[in-house]
Amino acid sequence: MCSGLPLTSDPAFPIGAFWPPSMQSAFNTLARFQEMKDAGFTFSFIGASDDDDPAYINSSLSFLDQVGLKALVVNGPERAVQVYPNYTSHPSFVGFRLYDEPAPDAFADLATGTAAVRAAVPTLLPYINLPPGGGEDWRRYVQQFVGQVNPSQLSYDRYPLNSDGSDDPGYFAAWQDMRSAGLGTGLATWIYIQSLPFEGHRSPSAAELGWQVNVSLAYGCKGIQYFCYWTPRDSGGETFGPALIDFNGNRTPIYDAAKALNTGWLTPVGAALKPLVSEQVVHANESSLPAGALGFSPDVFLSGTGGSPVILGRFRSADRKSRTRWLLVANRSHSGTAQTTINVNTATVTAISRFDPATSTYVAQSNAARIAVSLAPGAAALFRLDATGASLDPQVQLVLVSGGTIYHAIQQVGGGWNGPNPLGDPARLVAISEINGAMNLIEIADDVVYHRVRAVDGSWSTRNEFGALASIASVATAAVVGSLQVVFVSSGVIFHAMQHPDGSWDGPNRLGDAANLVAATELHGTLNLIEISGAQIYHRVRYGNGEWSSRNLFDTVNGITSVAVTAVAGEMNVVLVAGGQVYYAIQHVDGSWQWPTATGDMADQVAASSVGDELQITEISGGQAYVRTRHGDGSLSPRTPVGGPGQITAAATTGRSPAPCM
Repeated sequence: MCSGLPLTSDPAFPIGAFWPPSMQSAFNTLARFQEMKDAGFTFSFIGASDDDDPAYINSSLSFLDQVGLKALVVNGPERAVQVYPNYTSHPSFVGFRLYDEPAPDAFADLATGTAAVRAAVPTLLPYINLPPGGGEDWRRYVQQFVGQVNPSQLSYDRYPLNSDGSDDPGYFAAWQDMRSAGLGTGLATWIYIQSLPFEGHRSPSAAELGWQVNVSLAYGCKGIQYFCYWTPRDSGGETFGPALIDFNGNRTPIYDAAKALNTGWLTPVGAALKPLVSEQVVHANESSLPAGALGFSPDVFLSGTGGSPVILGRFRSADRKSRTRWLLVANRSHSGTAQTTINVNTATVTAISRFDPATSTYVAQSNAARIAVSLAPGAAALFRLDATGASLDPQVQLVLVSGGTIYHAIQQVGGGWNGPNPLGDPARLVAISEINGAMNLIEIADDVVYHRVRAVDGSWSTRNEFGALASIASVATAAVVGSLQVVFVSSGVIFHAMQHPDGSWDGPNRLGDAANLVAATELHGTLNLIEISGAQIYHRVRYGNGEWSSRNLFDTVNGITSVAVTAVAGEMNVVLVAGGQVYYAIQHVDGSWQWPTATGDMADQVAASSVGDELQITEISGGQAYVRTRHGDGSLSPRTPVGGPGQITAAATTGRSPAPCM
């Protein structure tokens, strides 16, 4: 729903103008839109509501055509379907702004309306902007929005510069949450930056404009929008100070600052970062971390930092085999110069180059072991960290327990296996899910719960204990809108836990359902559980807003000893072992079920993962691991051995996490 769309998939970095000159008819001119283009903007919102005259919108679009700007026309979904034929002759017309800051009770209508716009004009961007927020309620709001509306990108506004001179203490936490949601779904994340004074907010300096941009880039932002370009008329008790252009059409110092920032830095560095994938964002050299931020720790790319506080945004190629990384170093301060050193791990990094925005090229640094950077207030610098070799690129990852020890294997594209190789951790149960290319492993040793992560580059984190439950009989994980969710059966009852983007955990919390086995998967932005209680198979859903559906019985099968579930091409596929035989069932998009079908295989345990639009079943039979695939036409491939250790007592698999929309 997002690949190949304008603005999100174009090579140029989107720089948007809210409140264009055409909001006053006297300034709806070619010269005024040329002025916007000269300031480095790439698109503008056009219009104000469904009441706009299409003839007037056409006049604005004609000016944008001539200067080379793109436009998102402001209309609700129903009106958009009615009026889009009026605008399709304009090359500037690339989509609609369908809604701004919707409440949850608008999501159902927005889902229907967005789908209608896509059906009518699938080549246009159906844009929706979300309100500012923070904490668990806002995380749930974003997850519910993604699950219900199925957006093409994520945009929100957050204005951090307060009129008393302070900064919004929740700015980084909100970005951490939005970044996680975007990476977990493959959706590009955009933000509005503050470019004028208004109620409770100060007028930004040039450094504060740059600081908002560079913090956002470090957190993986793929689109910047200015609130506002032109100064709005005071209304509804809300007053506005001067933006880039004041109400009477005069340029302000903010125009010059934004022009220099957009043309001299954001346009070139944004284009360099846009095709890359945000891998990590940490704060370095801060004595006390702000809410939501993660602190720096050494890894295979960076060995240490010193000097002034900075934000380090690390990026990788969309090609997960590449070991080269990119590092955006952003000044943590918008009022002071940063003098910072960063030591690289020379066992991995072979050369360092600095991005030159004037030429959009990288200039080799003489010191290949250390970055020494001086940053003006609010400024940033981009470096490329070259590394040789290639990482493995799994289509499926498999974790096994054999002899009480964990093994890990990777199935590469084409079906060949690397491993299983001993990881060495003691455990009796395992569950895995992939988020942004990184595999999250939950290990149960005795009744203690551990979490460990395998990065895209193949390195492993330490093994971290996060909880304990009595008599754990089953464990499963799912990645839902960038959040790792874990379910357990403890003493015959289901518990639920989830990890927040800042690394903290909520739970395990008692869900209360009686069960002896549980499996979990993400489907349409929701957590779906398959619960086995004796011979009964139940389905239950946790929605984005944190609410749970009722527990629905969908079949009864005797002798169930293992269950797994995954999403394949938008449908839920359940695999189970009953009476020693392997079965699968499918819940179709319309909610109907295809009842359990026997594969003819004998097994003790199963795991399931999606490979493209096909179901891959991993079967443990006689202590050995085998795989076979259910193709889209319903046929099954031959069962083939994985190899590796015998005496396998537990297994889990995961397919690839969503790729970023390009």
